[in-house]
Amino acid sequence: MAEPFITEDSDHPACGICPSLRLPREAFVVYDRPSRECPFNPADGHRYTAEGTPACVHPDKIGQEPDRIAPPYVPETEPQPQPRGRRDWFRRR
Repeated sequence: MAEPFITEDSDHPACGICPSLRLPREAFVVYDRPSRECPFNPADGHRYTAEGTPACVHPDKIGQEPDRIAPPYVPETEPQPQPRGRRDWFRRR
């Protein structure tokens, strides 16, 4: 098996779940920040792309340039309630 990109004797402040601690550099991708393109998998505690490639989301911590750029953040919009029709309460039946 290949040597991990970050080893214990390295001076990198990588996160505990970073793929750089367990995989060689060619085995994971680096995003510029967390995004929906590389969601967190609660089953094993790591991030993966849609293709299943492990992903690092803190390039500054491992000293690498991102090779994938996350799209701009778009806040989720909550559905706006539809305005209710005006009720004529003053009419008698």
